[in-house]
Amino acid sequence: MTLTSGQAYKRLHLKPLYMVIGFSLMFIAVMMIFSSSASAHGYIESPGSRAYLCKTGQNANCGNVQYEPQSLEAKGNFPEAGPADGQIAGAGVFPELNEQTPTRWAKVNLNGGQNTFTWRLTAAHATKEWKYYITKKGWDSSKPLTRADLELFCSFNDGGKRPESVVTHTCNVPTDRTGYNLILGVWEIADTGNAFYNVIDVNLNNGGGNGGSEDTQAPSAPTGLRSTDVTSTSVSLAWNASNDNAGVTGYDIYRGSQLAGTAAGTALNYTVAGLAANTEYTFTVKARDAAGNVSAASNPLSVTTSGSSTPEITAWELNKTYAVGDLVTYGSRTYECLQPHTSSNGWEPPNVPALWLMK
Repeated sequence: MTLTSGQAYKRLHLKPLYMVIGFSLMFIAVMMIFSSSASAHGYIESPGSRAYLCKTGQNANCGNVQYEPQSLEAKGNFPEAGPADGQIAGAGVFPELNEQTPTRWAKVNLNGGQNTFTWRLTAAHATKEWKYYITKKGWDSSKPLTRADLELFCSFNDGGKRPESVVTHTCNVPTDRTGYNLILGVWEIADTGNAFYNVIDVNLNNGGGNGGSEDTQAPSAPTGLRSTDVTSTSVSLAWNASNDNAGVTGYDIYRGSQLAGTAAGTALNYTVAGLAANTEYTFTVKARDAAGNVSAASNPLSVTTSGSSTPEITAWELNKTYAVGDLVTYGSRTYECLQPHTSSNGWEPPNVPALWLMK
């Protein structure tokens, strides 16, 4: 069939349009995939993971993970895949966390038997499963962690559901070993093929065996709950330490009846963020010990956040740490930060809708 000059003209001029549409659709698809894979972040808050204790300052010289403990992300399907041996603790992303000696990291006291593990998710995602590993008896604490050092002791299958922002699991920690051990928590994501890796440095107190009596004594209630700072979106709290026969391992902070967060180890302060301006909130704190015993609540404290203020807007910068809600300008436009992160090349606000929202 012979084309008329008009038909040839239309085809010639429509072809570039089809190419533009095709490239646009491809770009949108790529950004949707990136957004999906960048949206899931979280860390083990109690017992305090190595990365979380970097955030709180109990671990030092941690590198950038102290600003983003939620970002220990690597390939999933552990142990068949995932970070290489020797890079498991840092998920192949934060090399400082792979350093391993008997004294390098702060340790959390933990009794064997039933324990609760609490994840703080800064951005939830469809979840495949949660897995908990512990180092084998006789592992070498002077060498970086490898798969051969670990054995699975607890797991939960979520079947692809999206979890809440705070996730708790109760597991029976082995009672046949004592002293310094590592517990590795793995959060397997359902639809990205990635996972999050959190190592907990624990000092297991099993009394040298299983013959000791069960600890059923709860800690005393925390006292002197008070606020140390109030903004339009956050309240900083402090309290006096609880006492316990075996030692307090952490504190749970409640906003009304809802768990707002967990302070690990001996920390006696916590900042509750994400609050509404000019709103009254009531807080209490409960102490926990290694056996899972929970104290009575502290004195209730009612605090009203301050009125909203005009947020500071600065120009976007490279290699700067941003928090949720930060406002920046880039290319004459204003963007709001959606996830905490440290900026890098290629992560400019217009390029990463998973991290920045144009206002």
